[in-house]
Amino acid sequence: MSELNSISMQPPSQLQRDSEVPYDVRVARAIDRVLEVERAAQSAIAECEKQGQELLEHARQQRRDILERARNRIVALHVRAARSFEQQLAQIRDQHSRPVVGAFAQHAGHASLQAALGKLADRLIGIGDEEN
Repeated sequence: MSELNSISMQPPSQLQRDSEVPYDVRVARAIDRVLEVERAAQSAIAECEKQGQELLEHARQQRRDILERARNRIVALHVRAARSFEQQLAQIRDQHSRPVVGAFAQHAGHASLQAALGKLADRLIGIGDEEN
């Protein structure tokens, strides 16, 4: 149909020349034009597919980079948490490794410490509740 439109829009001299050309030649030229347009379309499609594949690979690489950074951050957080935990555990062990009596003896006299321990023992076993 577009062939008919293009024929009717051609100048009269072109129509006369086209009518002088044998029908088979005109058909062959039209087929050649169609094939040329088809080759151009296929080339454009191939270029689009190539660009699409390049974009897809670029996106995949970005995804890999993001995952790698996330993994590195997670590992760093775990390392920091483990170090903090180890430090806190070492402090707790250090605090509990010293004998309780020795720690009190540094700050108070031995006699006052013994008296305080005696009162505490009495309270724990219930002797001294009757006085209060």
